[in-house]
This record gives sequence, structure tokens and C-alpha cells, in this order.
Amino acid sequence: MEHDVVGGASGTFVGHLIPGVVFTIWGLWWLWELVGSGRAREAGEPVERTLFPTSLKILALVLALPLELPNSGWDPMDWVMGWHHITGYIGFALSGVVDLAARRGLLTYRATYLALAAACFNGAILFYGHGNDPGVEGVAHTILMMMFFSVGIFLILEVALPEWRLEWFRIGAMIGLGGWLTTSAWILFRSGWDLADHVREGHVWLRLSWMLMVIAVVTTLSSIRVNRSST
Repeated sequence: MEHDVVGGASGTFVGHLIPGVVFTIWGLWWLWELVGSGRAREAGEPVERTLFPTSLKILALVLALPLELPNSGWDPMDWVMGWHHITGYIGFALSGVVDLAARRGLLTYRATYLALAAACFNGAILFYGHGNDPGVEGVAHTILMMMFFSVGIFLILEVALPEWRLEWFRIGAMIGLGGWLTTSAWILFRSGWDLADHVREGHVWLRLSWMLMVIAVVTTLSSIRVNRSST
């Protein structure tokens, strides 16, 4: 695989795009599960109601390995970034294994939330080290770190405070994570922006705000529909 750094950004376009698409599909699947069933989640349910997200976690690692596994032709920074991505995929694949164990009754439903939260915190740590220097790349990766962290926090709060119905916040955060990874792929590798331009840093935060507002509207309207269906 030919591996170039475009515009000074670390990593690759594919390395940001593929997980972005995966996380977006994952979040939308959670949304569809609630809207399609017309009922809110019940106490004692694992984080994954069906095998589709569990399979996605494990399959993503298998599909990503040929694209992300570094070889001797990669420069040192891209080599490290490749291993960052693979390590992130491994964390989510392990969460999928916990899902399967919980389905067999080997672990409690709470373990599925905590394992996924741990995978998200692992992703946050990796993206903190992925590129937190000043400039557009640093801003984009700092936002990704925050998005990973927010999904993990909501997962833990769902276990600790189930009566608060925080699944909608977790769903919105996951869609936001996927959407921002996809957006970052374009910003860092296809936009042609000067990544050292402070004005472009402002554009990054503006695009994030627009995205979060759209997600907030969609999740709020979806929650209203589910609440009406269940009453």
C-alpha cells in the first residue's frame, strides 16, 4: 500500500474514513433499534441488542488489518499511526468478545457497557497521542479524543444511572464520533486546506457545531417518537 502524508497530516485518509463509516453505521443502528422497535431500552439489556454491532466490531479489525498494518516502506510517523489504528480496532474487537460472552451468560450485561467504555477510552488516549499539536490537525484530533471520551462516559453513566435514559446521549455521541472521523478524513487529506492556518482552525470548530446541532435535532425527535409509541 502506498502511504503518503498529505498536507503534513499524520496517518492516512483511509485510516480516518473507514472507522468513521463504521462508527456512523453503528450509531445509526442503535438509533434504528429504538425507533424501529418503538420502545425504550429495558433494564438489564446488554449494550448490543443484536449480533450485528458485535459482528461489526470483530469484522472491522479483520478488514482493517491489511490496510493499516505497517510495513518497512512506511515512514516512522505513519508506522506509529498505523499501530495506533490497529490498537484501537483491537480494543473494540475485544468488546465484541465480551458481548458474545455475555450472551452465553458468562458475564453480566454490565460488562458489555464497561468493555465498550474501555475501548472508547483507549481510543481517546490513542487520538490524544495521534496529533495534539497546534493547527488544524491538532484541533481535529483533540475533538476526536473528546468524542471517544464522551461515548465512554455515557456508557458508564448508563450502568450507574439507568433511570436517566442516557442511551440517547450515547447514540448521539457515537454518531458524532463517526461523523467527525469522516469529516476529519476530508479536512486533513482531501480539502487542500493549509493545516497551519488559524482561520481554518475556526472553520473546524464551526463544522463541529453544525454537526452536533443536526445530531441533537435528530436524536431529540427520535426520542419523542419512541416515547409516544411506548405510551
